[in-house]
Amino acid sequence: MSGLRVLALLLSLGSAAALAADEDYALARKRLVESNLQLSPEEATRFWPLYERYWSELSALTARREYYYNEFGNNFDNMTDELAKKITLGYIAVEEDRYRILKSFFPKFVAAISAKKAARYYQIEAKIQSAVNSEIAARIPLIK
Repeated sequence: MSGLRVLALLLSLGSAAALAADEDYALARKRLVESNLQLSPEEATRFWPLYERYWSELSALTARREYYYNEFGNNFDNMTDELAKKITLGYIAVEEDRYRILKSFFPKFVAAISAKKAARYYQIEAKIQSAVNSEIAARIPLIK
C-alpha cells in the first residue's frame, strides 16, 4: 500500500477534524484494512469484532486529542509558557494512552489472526496514522 495512495484517500475525505468524526472516514479506513490485510473467512470472523472493540477504545481518545489541537489554534496569538506546557503534556498523555491500547490489543490480534498478520495490520494502521498526522501537522502552525 502506497503511503501517497492512503494520504490521497484520506485527504479526499476532508480535514483531519472532520475525518475523526466522519462515518465515511471509518468506512474508508476499514476498507483500506480489509483490502490490504487479506484475511481468510475464518480470520475475518475473529478479526472484525476485535477491530471494532479496538477502534471503539481508540476513538475515545479522539475528542481528547482534538481538544489539544484546538487549544493550540485558539491560543496561537496569546500562547504562554504555562499554557504551552499544559497543552503539550496533555497531548503526550493522549499518545501514551494510544500506545497502551496498541500494546494491549496486539496479543489479542495475534491470537485472532497470527503474529505476522497482526504485525501487517499494525503496519497498515501506522501508514494511515502517519497520513492523518501529516495533514494535521500541515494545518497547525508553529508557536511563535
